[in-house]
Amino acid sequence: MLEPAMLIGLGAVAVWTYLNYPRLRPSSLIRATVHVMVSFAGFALLPALLRVVLPLLPAHTLQPYVVLALLITALTYLLLSWVWLIAGILHDLLGGPRGGHPVSARS
Repeated sequence: MLEPAMLIGLGAVAVWTYLNYPRLRPSSLIRATVHVMVSFAGFALLPALLRVVLPLLPAHTLQPYVVLALLITALTYLLLSWVWLIAGILHDLLGGPRGGHPVSARS
């Protein structure tokens, strides 16, 4: 029950970020694809990072908080990068006409 709730909640945060911070959106599909690749790489490297960081913590009671903080950050970025990519694809497909000759107001 916790995993679907966390994915739904972080997905909602990703959509909220997409809607409220339009200046963060990538300007092209190539950049959105790069964000997806970077987010997957970061998420894949998270266990290695945790293997290095967790033994350095002074107290074992901090470990779950550090794991959750890094996991929530990485997963939110992963979901946000997919929102950016899907929104870019939809904008290119459904964004309206491109090219052609401009139509004057008189015709």
